Amino acid sequence: MRIPSKRLAAAAAAVALALSGTAPASAQETAAQGSAQAERPKQPNIVFFLVDDMSAELLNYMDTVKSLATDGTTFSNYYVSNSLCCPSRASTFTGEFPHNTGVQTNQGADRGGHAAFAKHEGRTYATDLRKAGYRTGYLGKYINEYPAEAGYQVPPGWAEWHVSAGGGYNEFRYRLTGYIEEETPGRKPIVSGGDYLVDVLGRRAVKFLERSREHAPGKPFFLQVAPFSPHSRVNVKPGQKEPRFPPAYRDRPKKQWPAGQFPNGDCGGVDCDTVDVTSLPAFDEDTSDKPAWVRRQPIGPKLTKELRTDFRDRVRMVQAVDDMVERVLSALTPAERRNTYVVFTSDNGFHLGQHRLVRGKSTAYDHDVRVPLLVKRPAAGRQGDLVTGAIAQNVDLFATFLDIAGVDPARRDSRDGRSLLPLISGHRPKEWRDAALIEHVRPDPAAEGRPDPDADDLKRGNGGPPDYAAVRTAGELYVEYRGVAEPEYYNTATDPHQEHNDPGNARTAGLAEALDRLADCGRPGKTDCWTAARTGS
Repeated sequence: MRIPSKRLAAAAAAVALALSGTAPASAQETAAQGSAQAERPKQPNIVFFLVDDMSAELLNYMDTVKSLATDGTTFSNYYVSNSLCCPSRASTFTGEFPHNTGVQTNQGADRGGHAAFAKHEGRTYATDLRKAGYRTGYLGKYINEYPAEAGYQVPPGWAEWHVSAGGGYNEFRYRLTGYIEEETPGRKPIVSGGDYLVDVLGRRAVKFLERSREHAPGKPFFLQVAPFSPHSRVNVKPGQKEPRFPPAYRDRPKKQWPAGQFPNGDCGGVDCDTVDVTSLPAFDEDTSDKPAWVRRQPIGPKLTKELRTDFRDRVRMVQAVDDMVERVLSALTPAERRNTYVVFTSDNGFHLGQHRLVRGKSTAYDHDVRVPLLVKRPAAGRQGDLVTGAIAQNVDLFATFLDIAGVDPARRDSRDGRSLLPLISGHRPKEWRDAALIEHVRPDPAAEGRPDPDADDLKRGNGGPPDYAAVRTAGELYVEYRGVAEPEYYNTATDPHQEHNDPGNARTAGLAEALDRLADCGRPGKTDCWTAARTGS
């Protein structure tokens, strides 16, 4: 949203009308509605926004995305399986934990990347949704090291494919594919971009909706929009004027070049100069109680200033994401709004100084693994704002999308997660998980190939964690690190920001047993992951 209050109010009103399904209709819309009603699919449409590295606090600055909670469901305990991009996305696509996908890092030379994920491309939710009659489209960031280049391969299940590779992190210098099944058969268009990528994805998403009405009238659609934002640029060099976290030009401070629209930039209705990274919980907290890999010196004034700039730029970056979501939602017809689920989440979180961890993710702390998940229900469905504290994970999205599409339950429940649709609809299943599994394999900094986009240039004092497995319940976090004798434990009911490690707590024995079952779940001869996630604690 833009910063002036009048524009905020006008935008909020427009979005409210759009989401309610009661916006005034033109004569053309009325005709389209009549046709849509005659052919309206029984299966709901799905619009899925998957952003990159969005920590939970950024939601506070996103008016349109926050509005999804109105007549929608907010998941307050949603955790990713791994707080690194590629393993997390692999879990989302397949419904399986990283130890079952085999996708452990971002790089093909290091047990990850597209090289490790390619074998799963024929078994993602896209293929099942196509079989169920959906017209599907993917836009934005896919899987790390996917070769978006001349002659690119479109993975099975996708009718449209608008994907960028590593250049997308920079937002202005990228290549973007443009495959449209009905219009470019046998061709693989690809163009070089110069416009802000988030804006381009928003425009292409609207075109996808228009083409779906044209090429597949009466059929449901599944649209996934996955911007690189608010991920940082890659290969950041000292002295560069371009921000590490590059907002759209319009959202940058007017006093800088290129000049934005507002004196201090756009922070979603808040004066950007009042946005301060030091207000984040556990910022620069004493880490003497933490495992050795976390312990470090206090963050000094110079680095605090850098992080303050980073945080403000991340807030500015998500304004374009918010605008993109508004653009797509406003393009839905009233009939489509009555029959569309809108899902918004991130592949992982991010930290900027919490626990003296400078920039990055990969930890089991909430700022890296507990991310927003909001689901807007169809306007014709249940009304009212719902909030659920049930523990959910990204491995549940595979089953959720198949459940919405009406896919056979045996197929839907064949992976590690379960459908969130009952929770979205306001029902609490009789048996639900009480523990989330979080995994991490430490990337090899010497791995061959292009630099890992998640590797920060600040090395000294910003080391990442060793391999670990963790279990997160509604009130506890328990972590076991490879090569470290002592575990890490927090009572998150009394210590929600994980500031007081208590490795000798009596609860650790039971959590260790639960983690033993979860860490190998789903493998041959082991307990299935859904059973392992119900610890009975």
